[in-house]
Amino acid sequence: MTRRLSALWAPLIVALLATASVADPAWVLTGDYSQFGRLRSFEQDAPWTASGDLAVTPGDAVGREHDGLLYVVGRGGASVLQIHDPAAGMALVREFSLGVGRNPQDIAFDTQGRAFVSCYDEAVLLRVDVNAGTVVQTYSTAGFADADGLPETAWMLARGDRLFIACQKLYRPGGYAPSGPGTLLVFDMATGQWVDTDPVAAGVQPITLAGGNPYTRIEAVGVDGQERLRVGCVGAYGPLDGGVDEIDPLALDSLGWVVTEAQLGGDISAFVSTAAADIHAVVTAYGTFDTDLVRWQGGPGSTVVRAGDGFVFADLAWDGGCQLYLADRTPFADGVRVFDACSGLPLLASPIATGLPPFSFILSADPVAAPVPPAPLTAAVRLAPPYPNPCNPSARLEVDGPAEQMVRIRITDLAGRSVGDQSLRLDATGRGVIEFDGRAADGRTLPAGVYRVTAHGAAGAASRSVTLLK
Repeated sequence: MTRRLSALWAPLIVALLATASVADPAWVLTGDYSQFGRLRSFEQDAPWTASGDLAVTPGDAVGREHDGLLYVVGRGGASVLQIHDPAAGMALVREFSLGVGRNPQDIAFDTQGRAFVSCYDEAVLLRVDVNAGTVVQTYSTAGFADADGLPETAWMLARGDRLFIACQKLYRPGGYAPSGPGTLLVFDMATGQWVDTDPVAAGVQPITLAGGNPYTRIEAVGVDGQERLRVGCVGAYGPLDGGVDEIDPLALDSLGWVVTEAQLGGDISAFVSTAAADIHAVVTAYGTFDTDLVRWQGGPGSTVVRAGDGFVFADLAWDGGCQLYLADRTPFADGVRVFDACSGLPLLASPIATGLPPFSFILSADPVAAPVPPAPLTAAVRLAPPYPNPCNPSARLEVDGPAEQMVRIRITDLAGRSVGDQSLRLDATGRGVIEFDGRAADGRTLPAGVYRVTAHGAAGAASRSVTLLK
């Protein structure tokens, strides 16, 4: 009798779980400036609890989430890429070197799932095969360097197949002082070519920014119905000569300061835009070297949300709603602090404990302040998430589109190599099913890894990633 009841209740329980509202996951990298750090997850909603240590990471690392996997870039001397799977208990899927002495800084992906890594200590952009664990191609950035031969490329942001790369241009013999305005390099990931933003000038020109040393993450924001990019330029440390620069990603031109460091009250090291004229930033006051979390709402000055005692605030993140997360490394009071982004008030009396002090956030998606409404698509092709995912070896993906339309299905690995190609005719209701069976078109068994399934139709294309386990 007990077995019979279990069988009857199981579908209902699954259905209830499927309809439950689950917040997007968030993670934080921690460390104490030693050789190794740790990775933890934390809840983005009350009660904001954190997990225990989930993985060991390099001591100086940043990370990105892409298609359900976490990519951790070990900067400095580590020069490695780690790939972790949250769905498998944060298991280490792969770890490999990105090249000695390169000091990798960030990772980004194009629309086909190919990975690119920026480097600080070598004038190259890397294309990485995350399945094979190798660097498959390098693109020189030497043409964008200053007199010391290094452009110091750092944070990146992918918009479609265009990659925007912060280029700090610091003159190392002069104590890493900015040698002039910073730039954003523009790279076409589909063609593997640098984009010239000024065809009149000789050579390939990047976007010249309003200030020097673009130091922060690059973010996308909607302003008056148009997408803009923003990056924080710290300039020289001490003088308030930087701020948040705004860029038109279509015209490939800087629009100038949104807010200056003088208005923010210090050297900028992190920021988020929760509205076009509502910016929270971590700044360092000149002389004291104390970090503060401040809020600017369009006026001549800013409001201090929380004052730090020393150089203690390391990173800032926003959940896309009304919650801000601050990485606080204050000795004996460290952890993730949570604030109401609308009121500026703390939502917790004490920080979320993270074991080692928090250093850098990884959110499952980059929120966009005042997002630009997407252009409507007529009878576009849509591809549902694969199920199950990860799979061993089979998964199903449902396709929606115009009735009776022929849809081309391409399956590639993350290096862009085709492993399957077929056609599918949607039925009279515009639906069809793709079966991924873990085999290539020639029948051979595919190795474990992440594969990209793309459905191409007359009205566009849609892609999903499926993880094959062994």
